[in-house]
Amino acid sequence: MRQNNEIKYFLILGCLVAFMPIIQMIFKPFKLIGLDGAFTIQEKPKFSWETFLNGSYQQQTDDYLKDNTAFRGDLVRLRNQINYALFGDINTILTLGKENYLFDPNYIFAREGTDLLHDSIFAKNKILIENGCAKLKKLNIPIIFCIAPNKANFYSEFIPYPSKSGIKTNQKLFDSLLKTNNITTLNFDQLFINLKNDSKYPLIPKYGAHWSIYGASIAADSLLSSLNTTTKKRFIKMGTSKIELSEKAKYTDDDLLGSLNLIWKWKSPKMAYPVLNLNIENKPNLLIVSDSYFWSFYELGIVQNCFSPNSRMWYYNKSVYDINREKINDRNDKISYNDLKGRDAIIIMATAPSLKDFAYGFFTQLNNLKIP
Repeated sequence: MRQNNEIKYFLILGCLVAFMPIIQMIFKPFKLIGLDGAFTIQEKPKFSWETFLNGSYQQQTDDYLKDNTAFRGDLVRLRNQINYALFGDINTILTLGKENYLFDPNYIFAREGTDLLHDSIFAKNKILIENGCAKLKKLNIPIIFCIAPNKANFYSEFIPYPSKSGIKTNQKLFDSLLKTNNITTLNFDQLFINLKNDSKYPLIPKYGAHWSIYGASIAADSLLSSLNTTTKKRFIKMGTSKIELSEKAKYTDDDLLGSLNLIWKWKSPKMAYPVLNLNIENKPNLLIVSDSYFWSFYELGIVQNCFSPNSRMWYYNKSVYDINREKINDRNDKISYNDLKGRDAIIIMATAPSLKDFAYGFFTQLNNLKIP
């Protein structure tokens, strides 16, 4: 009799486990965490005879059920935690470095020059830059090109295998090409390496993809000073009134951790957050073409407080944002005269992996511009 009861209990428990996902999907008794990171979730497909007959409806339905199965995120986190605890593996495209430093592998490729563009592409960009600068000179609009830091260069000692900086890299070649055309170039990658040993606080976070907020404040100070010098106008003078230290990383200072999807999140080192003192004499009207590194200047409040309301941020030259980080619209593949009219300067910012798509097509579009 006792054996029969044990069998009964195991059957009941087995049924509960088997039907728990269905119960969760219908009644949602548990609050689930889900997964972090950039990935696409299959939406529930709409039935049509055409998609049913060609098999795409069945495939989309299968993907939908896999992506939306209850407890999927929790089980993935459990698997990831076990893999890391037992084998030191992380189930992501990121590279796990020494002492758990996290790297986007594209930054390592850019450091080593394995993503080097063909000579013909450099030759083409040389012409585009020369012609584009000639047009902007007619409009009396200077360019400031910012090369954001490469984490793989800054923390090369933590890359999990021997890694040497390439003799030829996209960054080195474009840096030389820009200077040859007398474009003001701010190489923050080299600047941060120079400051590394003397900085009291992390310039690039251990678990972050970008510069730290503290590092961004140093870059912002350099950029604003260059803006004053390049335009020969007095706009903004920046200082730091105090530094606030936090045991918990803020903003993007640990933004790579989420994609690991572990049960227990790693603790970030203590990070520094500056409180800025901004002396604004005039607000420049800027056009900014940048990757995600420029968002840190929004986090610091520089864009909202220091730039003219007419300033625009062209994110990857695809989406238009105002000074309050509100998206206005998507861009087409053309630059109009009105896009440039009245600008005090154009700021282009890119990190090493982004240089494969140099300036995000800005100079190509600029070459097609007709000046009235």
